[in-house]
Amino acid sequence: MIESHLAHIAQLEAKFGAESDEVATALNTLAFLICQYGEPAEAVPYFDRSITIREALHGPASLLPQLEQWIDQKGPVQFKHLEPFVLGRLEIMAATWGEIDPRIAEECDRIASRYLYRNEPAQAKPFLERSLAIRTELHGAESDEVGRALQRLFDACLRTSEHKLAARHRERCIAVAERLHGADSKEVAATLVALALAAIAASEQSQRDSAKKDMRRNAHAMCERAVLIQEALFGPDSLQVQKTLEAAARAHLDCRDFHNAEPLLRRLLDICERSYGNDAAALLWILANLAQIYAYDRSRHAEPMLERCLAILRTFLDVRRPTMTTRIDDLPENRGALYSGNASGLLEMLIRTSETIDYNTRKRWEGS
Repeated sequence: MIESHLAHIAQLEAKFGAESDEVATALNTLAFLICQYGEPAEAVPYFDRSITIREALHGPASLLPQLEQWIDQKGPVQFKHLEPFVLGRLEIMAATWGEIDPRIAEECDRIASRYLYRNEPAQAKPFLERSLAIRTELHGAESDEVGRALQRLFDACLRTSEHKLAARHRERCIAVAERLHGADSKEVAATLVALALAAIAASEQSQRDSAKKDMRRNAHAMCERAVLIQEALFGPDSLQVQKTLEAAARAHLDCRDFHNAEPLLRRLLDICERSYGNDAAALLWILANLAQIYAYDRSRHAEPMLERCLAILRTFLDVRRPTMTTRIDDLPENRGALYSGNASGLLEMLIRTSETIDYNTRKRWEGS
């Protein structure tokens, strides 16, 4: 396939010249065909030559549609093959529209997201700082846009272990939200939750136990303040409070930080029991996680918690028309709804918990 296309390109070069739109188009087509049917790395030189010709003929701004098509294509093209073109597109955009433009800030955020997804926070950080500078110039130092940019920078700095810089971004982010919306506003609560979740997630990657404990302690303080604000605004059993407790508990569970997840799940369980009843299927995911935590901890609470899970599961299966949901909002007055907590494999979790309890029981008998 490549040989026939190269032969066709050679004919175009002879007819129209090596630097012509016809040759550039043929090279671009060949690059996309290789990405679709071959090894994407082999396509890069052809695409690079294509845009080099177009830039010489029509200027850098003319490359933006072609670069966008290349960068956004679906398929197996890895970011390392796209990276030079992604960075090149950003600089063309800045040269075309000017640095202080919302589109440049958005592109910087997209590039940073790619690096963060690849767990390369050091590469993401300069783009987030550039985005922050643009948004500060466009919207002012105290704006929601700057607040969101500070949240992203806080996350990146935690991941690069720049804890002092992360703390400065965190305090500035909170201060911006407080001055814009008030210290006890729902916006401040949402900001605190977002920062706390980022700190919990980053703590898993920390190599130092002291830094890990500091991040989780700060996250706990932010969650507590957010819950106090939400309780005052919406009530102690409100959906807002439930969502905050769930999000924090799930973040700790994702890090296998069962010590900090357990009290959050207990608080959430108390609220849900008052809101939905003691035998509502909506409780199942909380009880299942608590049972698993207690089983890992070899606690005497594990077996009773597992038995309660199984009893509720049987109740749910007896409902004439049960429903499943991943939203807490759907649960009020719906006792036949099974809340999965955005997690699959509840039955598998219960089986593993049962096996862990059996293992712990055998160990106790062997040691007695």
